[in-house]
Amino acid sequence: MSTIRAAAVQHAPVFLDLEASIDKAVGLIGEAAREGAQLVVFGETWLPCYPAWIFGAAGWDSASAKRAYARLLANSVEVPGPATTRLADAARVNGVHLVMGINELERSSRGTIYNSLLTISAHGEILGVHRKLVPTHAERIVWGMGDGSTLHVFDTAIGRLGGLICWEHWM
Repeated sequence: MSTIRAAAVQHAPVFLDLEASIDKAVGLIGEAAREGAQLVVFGETWLPCYPAWIFGAAGWDSASAKRAYARLLANSVEVPGPATTRLADAARVNGVHLVMGINELERSSRGTIYNSLLTISAHGEILGVHRKLVPTHAERIVWGMGDGSTLHVFDTAIGRLGGLICWEHWM
């Protein structure tokens, strides 16, 4: 069994700005690769942010909360789409496997957003997207429920990759 070097990214995204956050992610992926990482992992809903305002900071009925939700919707990630293409290119160019926490937008369901994990191979292939099974507490205001069909483990050159989101580890 060989040693695998993984990088857990501990930087904030550019709040509610998908394009700027992807620019930042591409730079961080490159930095991690130059330091020897073979696997680069970003946190829960890194793109474009975790919507902490759902826990009452802004008050759900306030105009500012509604504007924040509209920005979240406008800056969420479609899979596949331009954002995933850029991330896949960054993984391929740097030769790293990538796991990215995203707010995934599914337009075909009238705009449902999911708390998802996007997994991309070092060859730049989208291996899969896992949608959080049960959004926790106030998260249900924002995210739809997954259905278990996205629970996969992927065979890669560095080993088997899979992931769960937050409280899923307790289920």
